[in-house]
Amino acid sequence: MTLDEFGRHYRSTFASLVDSKIVVALSGGADSVALLHLLHATDTGLTLLAVHIHHRTRGLEADDDASFCERLCAELSIPFVLHRLPRLHSGPEGREATWRRARYTALKEIASNWGADAIATGHQRDDVAEGVLVQLLRGAGPRAMAGIAASQGELIRPLLPWSHLDLCTWLEEHNIRWREDSSNRSTDHLRNQVRHELLPLLERSSPALRRHLVRFAAALAADEEFMAGELEDKNLWIDVWHPNGGVPLEALRALAPALRVRWLHSQAARSGIGRVTHRQGEHLNELLAGDRSALTLARRWSLRRASDRLWLEPPILPPAFEFTLKPNQRADLPLPGWTTVFRPVKNEPGENGWYIPVPENANPIVRSPQAQDRLPNDQPVGSLFRRQLPRHLRNSWPIFVIDDKMMWVPGMGIDIGLTNGNWMIEVTRK
Repeated sequence: MTLDEFGRHYRSTFASLVDSKIVVALSGGADSVALLHLLHATDTGLTLLAVHIHHRTRGLEADDDASFCERLCAELSIPFVLHRLPRLHSGPEGREATWRRARYTALKEIASNWGADAIATGHQRDDVAEGVLVQLLRGAGPRAMAGIAASQGELIRPLLPWSHLDLCTWLEEHNIRWREDSSNRSTDHLRNQVRHELLPLLERSSPALRRHLVRFAAALAADEEFMAGELEDKNLWIDVWHPNGGVPLEALRALAPALRVRWLHSQAARSGIGRVTHRQGEHLNELLAGDRSALTLARRWSLRRASDRLWLEPPILPPAFEFTLKPNQRADLPLPGWTTVFRPVKNEPGENGWYIPVPENANPIVRSPQAQDRLPNDQPVGSLFRRQLPRHLRNSWPIFVIDDKMMWVPGMGIDIGLTNGNWMIEVTRK
């Protein structure tokens, strides 16, 4: 590789990020050091901030890595941030995944505070090949084996066209030093076993194996991109916190089997639930066929059938609440994303919510449902909620009370009494 080749690749792949502010994740290893030098030397008008994440492991070696990165940035006149992670306990996904999540959380927070346009990481072509084998050995499906995207949200990976050897060769040609992490040589972790043992063994029979794996990942990524587009066009997403947020069972049954599995993965990702297992994908078909009423997902979320629709139920229900609405003060409801305000009628509210006109002296109270709440026909409010609300919203959907009388239930068609006034109560979604 050459500096010109890298520059052309960056400008064509990340055209919108020329003349931008970029946070560079700098570990001190060959890949990240090459990334920092290439971004610094390339004529792309970038403003860089290097961030080194210290995991508080490996003792003096880790301290030396941090010192090396700081000196390197001082030589290049690049601002440097050293961020020390708290001592972390291994989560259910394992130590490496726990560290990875904490590392990216810190990078994103630093980037946001600095006003960065993107975060650049040193992932290269070998990481893609190794990742395919790692996911295959873990029993993952095509979605997980689809490789590493050049850009994903605020993350960019400018080095994917080159191998680790390419980058080391470039560094050596320019007399640039880097650090070797001793933990990368340990075969206690699956990825290192793949890197140091399995891949070299397989390459004896297939010398071009790494290229084959990268092409395989690219083909899977193209398929996944196509199916993701199909799902976006169909727009069958569950809105957990909306009273009408379920999706019709018939619409999901009509999806091709491959799209149903992708839908489940995408829905879980959208809702922050976590990974979906192969068995859960199989159980989805049983759920749609009526052979089961619910499917438990990661972190105790549930996918549940009710009223010919499919709903997502959170593991923890919103708490009971009650408070008085103060004039012109917007208040968050315990339902994520929902707010309410008591304000003068100056303009119509947006489409994503409801409102009711009230007198200025209304002094409204908003609270969760109570057993004594009744409809105008003297039926319990609970009977209405059982017909119109998913289970996880029935004990927390807001009820508005004025002078100890239930006056309004937003979205449920309950509007008792007060029908005019120069003020309004509004419930909207952020």
